[in-house]
Amino acid sequence: MVLYGYTIGDSDSNPNVAGTQFAVYRFPISPFGSTPQLVGRINAANIQNNDLEGLGTNPATGRVSAVNEARASGSTATIDPTIVRVNNVDQPFAPASASPTRSPSDSRRFGFDSGADFGRDISSTGTVLSTNVLYNISGNNTTSNGVPVGSSLYEITVPTTGGGVVTLVDQFGAATTTAQRQGTAPTNPGKFADGLAIDNLTPGRTRALASDFTNTDETTGDTTRNNLYKVDLLTGELSAPIVLRNSSGQPLNLNADSGLAFTNLSGSTQRLLALLETGQVYEITGFQDELSASGLSLGTATGVNGAGFATATLLGTVNLPSASTGAIDYEGFTIVNE
Repeated sequence: MVLYGYTIGDSDSNPNVAGTQFAVYRFPISPFGSTPQLVGRINAANIQNNDLEGLGTNPATGRVSAVNEARASGSTATIDPTIVRVNNVDQPFAPASASPTRSPSDSRRFGFDSGADFGRDISSTGTVLSTNVLYNISGNNTTSNGVPVGSSLYEITVPTTGGGVVTLVDQFGAATTTAQRQGTAPTNPGKFADGLAIDNLTPGRTRALASDFTNTDETTGDTTRNNLYKVDLLTGELSAPIVLRNSSGQPLNLNADSGLAFTNLSGSTQRLLALLETGQVYEITGFQDELSASGLSLGTATGVNGAGFATATLLGTVNLPSASTGAIDYEGFTIVNE
């Protein structure tokens, strides 16, 4: 068995064919210098918001699904007209689009960027259920897109047939507002995330992390640039930032969209990896203390603004077509043991 990473490009990979063709690539987790394999292409003709930025691996089936971003690229008015979950983009490649039903019917996802991963369903009492669901985090890191900065967490049920049901996960703080439900405001203001990874080796409501590799100020006075956030899968709440630093102990200073994934490999030390849109792969260590802390509190380590911290180390670069030039971005990331 070998660990493979999967990602999807966000631009047309085959201009000779009518319509937009998003290429799905597969590459071994190590070494990263090898040439990635083209698994297949997804025809985006029926996907209105066709940036497939959220990728997750179902631990029950080993198959990969993708979720489109919440808004059309560059649009400040179009709020998630179609939620699409694209199934089985791994190998063997057999994509099938299934759009989940909104609950309530006026729900819309928030944000311009998106991350996703499968996890256990969490009941209203916090009990971990056996059912797998696809969690999706969406956010927006710039006010130029016309919406407040922040993130929201969503849950997509995964039935044996059909597209499932999508709901906003928001059971913390004040009651959910109409703006939050209809996708014009986040449930976690001031906290932007576009990567999501869930620890399926040790399931639990707070065994999940979201990532942000942008180095822009997200709120006035923000000095935490590249961050992780602990995620409560029951309430949708993000923790205080867990500051990412380099191996020298300095704050990480990257500025790229990204995907986040656990190896979820039984019988092995759990690893957390991030794929930047440029093809760079970072391993994150030191997250264990933060992830093991009870609730959404952080560990004993002190970082910027009193937050915890973790270390990100560059492992290598995946030679994805046109990634180095920025012509094609690769923002989704998941890991499969094949």
